[in-house]
Amino acid sequence: MRAIIKKNINGWIIVDKQAGITSRQVVTKISKILNLKKVGHGGTLDPLATGILPIAIGEATKVISLVQSKEKKYAFIIKWGVSTETDDSEGKVLEISKARPTHKEITSILNCFIGNVFQKPPLYSAIKINGQRSYKLARQKIEIEHKLRKIKVYNLTLKKIIDVNSAEFEVTCGKGTYVRSLARDIAEKLNTKGHIISLRRLSVGTFDEKDTIFIDFSKEIIHSPSVLEKLLPIETVLDDIPALVLNEIEARQVKQGQKIKFESLQFIKNFELKYPNYNAFEKICAICDKKLIALIKIEDGKVKPARIINF
Repeated sequence: MRAIIKKNINGWIIVDKQAGITSRQVVTKISKILNLKKVGHGGTLDPLATGILPIAIGEATKVISLVQSKEKKYAFIIKWGVSTETDDSEGKVLEISKARPTHKEITSILNCFIGNVFQKPPLYSAIKINGQRSYKLARQKIEIEHKLRKIKVYNLTLKKIIDVNSAEFEVTCGKGTYVRSLARDIAEKLNTKGHIISLRRLSVGTFDEKDTIFIDFSKEIIHSPSVLEKLLPIETVLDDIPALVLNEIEARQVKQGQKIKFESLQFIKNFELKYPNYNAFEKICAICDKKLIALIKIEDGKVKPARIINF
């Protein structure tokens, strides 16, 4: 790999992740290519999975949590009749069923999984139990039991019946949803067993396939300019978050970590007219001269800096 010297790189690289590599490995390799330490990702993809993996560079790492909370869309294929330890094709077979659902049976149960539903995460997941990753405990054959988690599924559709043993689906869901668990639960609802044999993330928030670059990590040398050719600005992920405009003096105070009386802000009226429900947002963008300078909170009548962005 060829490292570059330039350090002041901030923004998003949207990688079309290939199968067989972990999200952490993608981060590590890009960090080496760009010779940068501040690199992170906006939501784990399983090694089996392909598709949209937002990579945060530099100061963009400070808004990763905002990307992780956005809606995500996946296409996935369920193989009927077999359950596995990992709920995908990489795990050992647990149970076998001869039952195969029909098109009508599948479509009749999908509404059960739409809305606010409860889901049990897979045993092979990165969830921590008493400080240890669930998948590490599972590999050691330590018995664990995950609690049900509330998730949000916005849409779930059957795209096509591939053959008697498999079908393709598409789901739009919120933070914390495990598609492997969804596939397992769909099969159980249909009185059979099932696991994922293909999983592709189609979008994360406004990021989709048009934004992606494909990096062949099997190559020994990867040139940094090709990695940066579709670098997106930090602000790309903030379109749905209220933006509070500050003057230079106010911006300086915020960047110094100071609290400011909300009612004293110069552009407060414009902000309240544009965002009458701003109190519903946990974080708000602070903008000066059309540039993001911080994520802030408005509490007790004061503007409080939460994350300061340094360019």
